[in-house]
Amino acid sequence: MLNWPDATIYQGIADVAADNQETTAMWFEGETTTYEDLIVESKALAHGFADLGIGPEDTIAVWLSNRPEWIKAQLAASYLGATIVAVNTRYRTHELEYMMSDSSCSVLLTEEAFLGNQYLEMVADVVPEIETATPEEFAPDSVPSLEHVIALDSHDDFPAVRPYEDVEKTGRGRDDVSPATDAETPACVFYTSGTTSDPKGVLQSNRSLLNHSHQVGTHLDLGTDDVGLGILPFCGIWGYNMFMSVLTHGIPQIVQTHFDAERTIENVENHGVTYMSGLATMYQRLIEDDAFAEDRVASLSKGIIGFISMGYDEAVFEAIENRTGVPVCQPYGLSEGNSQIFMGDPSDPQELRKRVGGPMVFPDEEEVRIVDPESGKPLPAGEAGEICLKGFNVMNEYLGKPDKTNEAIDDDGWFHTGDLGVRDAENDYLYYQSRMDDALRIRGFLVAPRDIETVIDEHEGVSLSQVVGAPHPKHGQVAVAFIQRADETLTAEEIYAFLDDRVADYKEPEAIEFVDEFPRSAGPHGEKIQKTELRDRVADRYTE
Repeated sequence: MLNWPDATIYQGIADVAADNQETTAMWFEGETTTYEDLIVESKALAHGFADLGIGPEDTIAVWLSNRPEWIKAQLAASYLGATIVAVNTRYRTHELEYMMSDSSCSVLLTEEAFLGNQYLEMVADVVPEIETATPEEFAPDSVPSLEHVIALDSHDDFPAVRPYEDVEKTGRGRDDVSPATDAETPACVFYTSGTTSDPKGVLQSNRSLLNHSHQVGTHLDLGTDDVGLGILPFCGIWGYNMFMSVLTHGIPQIVQTHFDAERTIENVENHGVTYMSGLATMYQRLIEDDAFAEDRVASLSKGIIGFISMGYDEAVFEAIENRTGVPVCQPYGLSEGNSQIFMGDPSDPQELRKRVGGPMVFPDEEEVRIVDPESGKPLPAGEAGEICLKGFNVMNEYLGKPDKTNEAIDDDGWFHTGDLGVRDAENDYLYYQSRMDDALRIRGFLVAPRDIETVIDEHEGVSLSQVVGAPHPKHGQVAVAFIQRADETLTAEEIYAFLDDRVADYKEPEAIEFVDEFPRSAGPHGEKIQKTELRDRVADRYTE
């Protein structure tokens, strides 16, 4: 067990740093930061923030790519009892304005530009006062709570912007502000995607983020010989837990602003990276890059891969393992409960690790149960139901939305995820299956589309399948399968014959349609199949 379960993030990492002062904490574009440097510089930044009037309960929005300043800002905020607001690097002006207003942020920390996106110009679209006021005069009308904009460099076109170095310099060597000690206070706000409503700010506490991240590293057996690589966006819960899992174990990590296959290969090779997390698209692009060679990534030994079963052929999983030599695991998580709540064990056979989930990462302090979504009663192993979470990994609340918080967390403290999952009776592992919105209710049975897709995908003539539900006057819903063929001669009759002795009769698709390609939409981590569009195609098929 940990010796700091009730510490703040700053206190926890300071304890780690005390035992690893000369160890490299971060390597970023040729510059090395030791653990001692990290604490000294974070403490200086905290005092610089305090000199601007920032203290407990204030919020600091961080709109940065992956870089050391992101991590230092989190430690500095934790020192003060303030809260970081993690701003997605892909945001545009509308989303930025909503987030700054919704979080009532006092400070925005940003950079001039990232991946061709002109951040300061977008900030000026929201708060034009940064182009006309001095730092002391800055008082924007559109976001009244915003008192300071800090950028990594000074900019003559934006006179209200304070240079990061000046803020940190102000706090160097000072010790007049004592560190906060309440581990239950919010440490970071992560915004949900808001696909069907306004994004919600998820408040995660110091205790939650620090302890869960440490346990993730323990689950993966991180040790003194390991080196991490941070390529997932720090602004998301998974990338956040990844970098924090490295820090809590006092080992080095390579900080990379964003995923780029060639840079990733170079960093793995040059720094002996052993531990890397990434989405399926990242791993796939890695092994398909012209610069890739097995011997260049030979140091990799621990890997977490994101939801490869959600719209990817399992052959991709096998190819990634074969080419990298890493026994990759698939995790389950979400902003409201941290990432990697349950995930595969690297020592498990590949067939188990192909599934999204596995053993609990922190069973001593976190709970998961599967419940009937209608009655709320716990279900036995083998029966699919809603995944519910309880423990200190669960969020404090949705920022400023008590009604939404009460809808999500019941009177007994269980957070209802809206995800469909099942507990395996044989090994007591937990597996994610789909969103509840994607789940099918057929003849009274709750069915995960993935249960049907997995079987269809085993047919050698199938490249990829997607199953959606269609309303049906007799059965409530029926399954409809869309199939992308690997063999153009494949027929629906062959699929039905293949399924006859492999799935229960109620799971057999009512219809099978062949498609040349699936509708996809671009996202910050790659393309995603749009099941909503597939559902729309069959919404009225059996009800007209």
